[in-house]
Amino acid sequence: MSTTTPSNGFIVTVEQPSTIQATALREGDSFALIGNDRPLTVLARRRHLQPLWLLTLEGHDAPITLRVDEQIRPLKMLRAFNLTCQLCGRTAQHVLDLPVHGIPQTWVCSHH
Repeated sequence: MSTTTPSNGFIVTVEQPSTIQATALREGDSFALIGNDRPLTVLARRRHLQPLWLLTLEGHDAPITLRVDEQIRPLKMLRAFNLTCQLCGRTAQHVLDLPVHGIPQTWVCSHH
């Protein structure tokens, strides 16, 4: 468990696993294939046949395919979360980088 400290309170998070399934990737995310440290950035993704994603990657001429359940190593995954303060009920949006900050569990705003 970790705590991030944005200027508007603090967020308690749990660490994101070091590997996740490829189905979690979105446009703008960066990842590495298992056994390869080269970062890859997703420009676009679409379903290709049932168990596959077709990913267009930054700096690559041809897209690649990954199984939806293929394990990858996330490097950057910015996600916006609407979190509610556990003490006063105020809601605010927070953008976290899941591999860096972890998965949010709770938030307490700066009024406490």
